[in-house]
Amino acid sequence: MQNKLIKFIQKRRIFLAIPLFPVCLFILANWVFPLPKHKLQPTPSTVVLDRNGEWLRAFTTPNDMWRFPETSLDNVSPLFQTAMLTYEDKWFYQHWGINPVSLVYAAIDNFKARRIVRGGSTITMQLARLMEPKDRTIPNKCIEIFRAFQLELTYTKTEILTLYFNLLPYGGNIVGSGAAARLYFNKPQSALSLGEAALLAAIPNSPEYLRPDRFPEKARNARTKVLNRMKAAGKITEQRLQEALNEPIPSKRYHLPFKAPHLSRLIANNQQNSTSQNISKYRIHTTIGQRYQETAKRILREYMRPLQAQGISAGSIVILDTKSREVLAMVGSPDFFDKESDGQVNGTLAIRSPGSTLKPFIYALAIDKGYITPQTLLFDVPVDYNGYSPVNFDGKYSGHITARKALAHSLNVPAVNLYAKMQKDSLYEFLRQAHISTLSEKEDYGLSLILGGCGINLLELTNLYAGLANMGVFEPYQLKLNQYKKCEKKTDVHNPYSLQSISSSMPESRLLRPETCWVVTDMLTTLKRPDFPDTFELTGTMPKVAWKTGTSYGHRDAWSIGYTPELTIGVWIGNFNATGNQILSGANSAAPILFTLFTALSGEKSNKWFVKPVSLKTRLVCAVSGLPLSIHCPTSISDVYISGVSTIRECHIHKTIQVDDTTGERLCSSCRHGKQYSDETFAVLPANVATWMNANGFGVPLLPKHNGDCTRLISGTSPIILSPARDTVYHIRSNIPFEYQKIRLSASVSGDTQDLFWFLNGELVFKGKAVEPTFLTPIAGKHELTCIDGAGRSTSLPLTIVAQD
Repeated sequence: MQNKLIKFIQKRRIFLAIPLFPVCLFILANWVFPLPKHKLQPTPSTVVLDRNGEWLRAFTTPNDMWRFPETSLDNVSPLFQTAMLTYEDKWFYQHWGINPVSLVYAAIDNFKARRIVRGGSTITMQLARLMEPKDRTIPNKCIEIFRAFQLELTYTKTEILTLYFNLLPYGGNIVGSGAAARLYFNKPQSALSLGEAALLAAIPNSPEYLRPDRFPEKARNARTKVLNRMKAAGKITEQRLQEALNEPIPSKRYHLPFKAPHLSRLIANNQQNSTSQNISKYRIHTTIGQRYQETAKRILREYMRPLQAQGISAGSIVILDTKSREVLAMVGSPDFFDKESDGQVNGTLAIRSPGSTLKPFIYALAIDKGYITPQTLLFDVPVDYNGYSPVNFDGKYSGHITARKALAHSLNVPAVNLYAKMQKDSLYEFLRQAHISTLSEKEDYGLSLILGGCGINLLELTNLYAGLANMGVFEPYQLKLNQYKKCEKKTDVHNPYSLQSISSSMPESRLLRPETCWVVTDMLTTLKRPDFPDTFELTGTMPKVAWKTGTSYGHRDAWSIGYTPELTIGVWIGNFNATGNQILSGANSAAPILFTLFTALSGEKSNKWFVKPVSLKTRLVCAVSGLPLSIHCPTSISDVYISGVSTIRECHIHKTIQVDDTTGERLCSSCRHGKQYSDETFAVLPANVATWMNANGFGVPLLPKHNGDCTRLISGTSPIILSPARDTVYHIRSNIPFEYQKIRLSASVSGDTQDLFWFLNGELVFKGKAVEPTFLTPIAGKHELTCIDGAGRSTSLPLTIVAQD
């Protein structure tokens, strides 16, 4: 009995194993041939969006296809889903990847026709074929069935349907229902009408043959077939059927939006370097506001028309949200398609000389360190720093001027003097910390850095001014919404298009005191100054703006940067080929655009302005020196200062002396005894300043001559020899006449005398006034040159002259 039972089980084991065989075979095949998931999500088209999610521009994939896949079926029109399921696979939600009944009927029909006339494929099987395109053969059909099972075991039904819609072919380079909806109907596929949904359900059956832009009647007939099947299945009513049949067939493909092209291309180019398969990464939400973008583009084009007629072809605009540093507008050129003017160059990232636009920051650093206040007296006379002699834009000098006026008039010499007074690399380090990435090593820059002797792009320069507007807190600009993750790539200072330049994420840093920024802002708000544009009118509707202009050497670049608590705007005008033009200036080329932008974007004049810090105080200072009053200062004015930071040194320019009532000579404590005298106050300027001003007709009052009978040595500043230069070897050239090789003798003297005596090796070679020009005929050898002023104070230096064959 037991043996019979064993034999019975052995016979039945074969039958029990039969159903397990295909399961084991599938498991083995699934292990050997895993599902190629990456083929289900090919690289999508990059779509650049504005801050509100509206399209700015889209880009084809690396293989020039349009793909706008969806990540969720919720974004696909229910009408389209119904049309497709009704037309292609009404049992989609019931089967496990294949429909045996459909396959049998397809086999019968194909056998009768002696050719393949019907596939019998489910949507899942079609997705397998879209994933791995193959010829329609029986072996390939088996592969599709195998892949269909894999898909059903891997994804949910909604995921399969979403992937299917994303891979459907629609003719030409259109892939996916999302791309078809945009290009055929100019709308997202969530907004499809019934007729549009039916057409998109029909086209994939023969995408080239049914293209509506080429074969509209064939497309219409195919759509009718889909609609009739939906009506027969009870999915739509007769009324809706007729309405859908009357909908027009698109006769052409729509053009996709083409806005903010420079920014869009910048974003897209960096996205193409990404290896991410995440679809959402290819839909990039930028900070651009279309109102700001379109306004900036329109105003730039309006102002560029007359400039282009005069040989100035390019211009760029950047608009930032002051608080967030989000880029609201980026206009890289007046016309992206102007090939003659290199319109596709993004001028906001072009590295150019900033001209005078960096000057506010040297004033800010000087105020922040307590060196100056707005009324501090700065000197504006010719200077020489080891062979570097800056000159003002108009070639003129004012002798002396307040810091407020020097910045308002954008004078070069006072700015360079300030920079020289401070640590040489202070401005350089500040700019690097303030996220200026275009600077090279600091050894490459000298004092000319403050006058634009470097390269900066408009985007970073505008963001630099936003740091002033944020009261000393400097942060990176932002091109993408919520883009605050740390960049993995380092900055390439030689490449303005590097990833770090596009959207930096360095932490914020306070580089200046709020008091300093408020003072500089107040200085930059002055309207009555030389760089206020001649063509712009002072009107009550113009908003209050802090602003600065700049013009680079050779009139190659015109700049104007301005800010309010809400907006920071930068304008650059020039030529991309760096050709100069004498009519190009920040005041008359760029500033009018800046003010027009602020007027257009600010609407009615806003009363909102920067709040004055409570720690910023007001005091009376000398009306001449701008320093705290001494007992000798005759007049005073009001000035702001930073308590505990600004200098408290009293005015040292004004001096009270005793003047003999009879002779008018100056008396001292040694010679005034027994004489009738009066106290008089004089402003004693530094020797070099007083000498230059007297020589150029400024009429600086001189101290009276000291009492000639006094035997006491007068204290004061010794002469300062300006020429010849100390530690310089002069060469006599044999092929040049002596009269063309004379050495200029020049010195500045204290304000109490203008008499000078020059001695060479103890022999008098000149006697006269300090303002008189005199020259020394060179004699080979080593000499000692001595300069003595009328008060007996002297200065000497060695002078070496070498004869050269």
